[in-house]
Amino acid sequence: MPSLVLERASCVYPGAADPAVRDMSLSVDDGAFLTLLGQSGSGKSTLLRMIAGLEETASGTVRIDGREVTRLPPKHRNVAMVFQNYALYPQMSVRDNIAFALKVAGVDQTERDRRVSVVADGLDLDDLLSSSPHELSGRERQRVAVGRALARIPDLLLLDEPFTSLPADVRHPLLSSIRTLAARLGVTTLYATRDLSEAALLDEPIAVLDDGRLHQIGSLAHLRSRPEDLTVAQTVIDEPLTCWTASAEDGTICVGDQCRIVPGADGPVVLAIASRHMTLSDQREDLGGTVEHIAPGPNGGHTLTLRLADRDRSECQMRTDGVRLQPGDRVRLAVAVELAWVFHADSGRLLAAPAARG
Repeated sequence: MPSLVLERASCVYPGAADPAVRDMSLSVDDGAFLTLLGQSGSGKSTLLRMIAGLEETASGTVRIDGREVTRLPPKHRNVAMVFQNYALYPQMSVRDNIAFALKVAGVDQTERDRRVSVVADGLDLDDLLSSSPHELSGRERQRVAVGRALARIPDLLLLDEPFTSLPADVRHPLLSSIRTLAARLGVTTLYATRDLSEAALLDEPIAVLDDGRLHQIGSLAHLRSRPEDLTVAQTVIDEPLTCWTASAEDGTICVGDQCRIVPGADGPVVLAIASRHMTLSDQREDLGGTVEHIAPGPNGGHTLTLRLADRDRSECQMRTDGVRLQPGDRVRLAVAVELAWVFHADSGRLLAAPAARG
């Protein structure tokens, strides 16, 4: 049974021209762990806040555990949310912070102690239960905040980029512990992040968001092999992509002397190709152009801005392997067209994935 169902839900901030979350439909199974992946402004935080009832749902519906909660206040949704700030009670011990919401809800002492013990064990807090928040490191405070949320055993646990201030070597083991504990307690969890390495670490379904829209949900392997649109490809592929505009005629796409057959392709298309599949060339039949600008790029490569012979200015991210270039130099590029993702230029939808290499 789905624990969370959104049906064409939207959120519009007062005075804003456009929705922060647009026509969102989403279903999350009971006990699942879903990663929301997208850059700042993609709608991740607004989506979580709308689910929690902290932002109004302008249209559509929100259901939690089979119950419509679209117009209910946060206290009636049984949702726990953890933000980047810790919001611990400074006058209380770690034990009392974790147990506070349970005490307010009237949970008896025996059950409170049991739940505190479960989350303390799962999040490595046993030795800190008697400590005060001011005695803890940032990492420890955030673990307490998560433990307090999980101790409630909510219908939903919403994590809004709570660990961005922590280094990766601390953040990644903590995420693994939270996923394990949430699964043990049967708590459905949504985790918002802009960090692709975190999404890869969790090895759970990923929902790619951009501009308030849900673009695609799937495993990281599936999203990388079959991104439904260019936004998804640029979000989940962990290397620079260069995007070429080309024209397809009766299913044939050519870049320089390299051509590829894509059934059904006709008119303008976008080819997204990884930097490792483009190289400088001395072959006359390859794509020619003039270097307009060169700058250091990721992973030791360079970003070249080229004026290509048969098209407009284009930016290429690629390794130059020690070749010295400067503005005005003429170059040729060998482009492995068969290893590009091909998208329709207008709709952005995927037309073809990279061909398998034999």
